[in-house]
Amino acid sequence: MKNESAFSGLEAAIVLIAFVVVAAVFSYVMLGAGFFATQKSQEVTYSGIKQSTSNIVLDGQLYGDASDITSLTLYLSIPEGGQPQKLSDVDYLWTLNGGAVTIVTGTDAGSVGLLQPGDRAKITIALVAANRPGPGSSFTLEVKPKVGASSLISKSLGSGYAGGVIV
Repeated sequence: MKNESAFSGLEAAIVLIAFVVVAAVFSYVMLGAGFFATQKSQEVTYSGIKQSTSNIVLDGQLYGDASDITSLTLYLSIPEGGQPQKLSDVDYLWTLNGGAVTIVTGTDAGSVGLLQPGDRAKITIALVAANRPGPGSSFTLEVKPKVGASSLISKSLGSGYAGGVIV
């Protein structure tokens, strides 16, 4: 009779080592996937914070030059803690009396270029004859930066509007 008890102990040790190696590789893969998911969620969070703090807001009143408004003047700013915005990347969308949306041009009167948080930029928007609001009409101006939320400005002109501040 042969004595094979030593081989069964050796076989058990090899199987045990194989289980430990497989468990180590599996745990390494799972930790790597967890770190990857954590990194991606962190990137998403930072991107969301950047988007939410990059809005441009109306700072003050909206001004019209006459009863038949040929140009609008407004001041824009970024709240403290926000991200700087290039004014050349900002789009201005115009709607008159709920009609079609058109893109209008806004010029930076002070040549600020890059609007920093806490700064203020004077913007003048020239309107073509077909898009000029008169007394009794309403309009919407959407200030849409490249990054961040857009600001919507909706106003109605009184029937006796003759220029100045648009309430």
